[in-house]
Amino acid sequence: MPLVRCPIHGRVYDSDQERACPACLAEGPHRRPAFAQARKEASAPEEAARRGRLTLLVLLLVMTLAGAAAYLYLTSHTAEKRAQTVYDSLRAVAAGPRRPDTSLFAATNDLTPIRRARSLKATLDALVRSNRATILGMATGPIDTTAGDRAAQRRAKQYAAFVRRWHASLDAATRNGTDFRYAPGVQYSLQMDQATNSLGAAVAVLNDMVPHESVKLRATRQADLTAAMGYLSSAGTVLTNLPATSAPVSRPARRPTTRRSSTRR
Repeated sequence: MPLVRCPIHGRVYDSDQERACPACLAEGPHRRPAFAQARKEASAPEEAARRGRLTLLVLLLVMTLAGAAAYLYLTSHTAEKRAQTVYDSLRAVAAGPRRPDTSLFAATNDLTPIRRARSLKATLDALVRSNRATILGMATGPIDTTAGDRAAQRRAKQYAAFVRRWHASLDAATRNGTDFRYAPGVQYSLQMDQATNSLGAAVAVLNDMVPHESVKLRATRQADLTAAMGYLSSAGTVLTNLPATSAPVSRPARRPTTRRSSTRR
């Protein structure tokens, strides 16, 4: 039962049963504004106390978060860890730039990478030229071997078979890798770096040009073919000026021998 004390007359009444104390009701409606003002003034200290408690709670929460952040920073940035970080950075500076993995490079006098690069370039060039009309003649759209009429299903199956043959040919052509580099500073290293980059870019474009799930737009396929042929042409320009075999070892010419003529006495 909520009992309330009247702020004007001091009488206690049930707020659920009566709107005000009996004295306020007896005095009439002309005292209601005074009653409302008195009630507001009586509740002001309680409102101020509630705001003060809320402000204190917010301050305590901020202090707790700041303390937790400071603790985490101090525990994760100890003097030993800072010293180790400085030590590692000094070692990295003293070691200089990272050295390349020489196990991936060919030997200095080995011309096998040049021959392999030429073989890959010729294989990719022939693959593109022999399938250019097929690639450009396909209908654009998703590939579903179960949708549409028999003609659409037959075209979808033909494309799926072509995709398998295409990617199998690319896998066979690149089964020995596409890295034909020499160590930095070695003869032909700059040329073979360029050839390796061009051939790798061509392989990436050719793989992406024939996806499994759908046929690209014809303009996109045309752009892919142009880009792939451009990469292959760039690689061919570089490889043309490189030797295919080692230079023959020059040997001194032998003097012709003259046979002495013996005269019979």
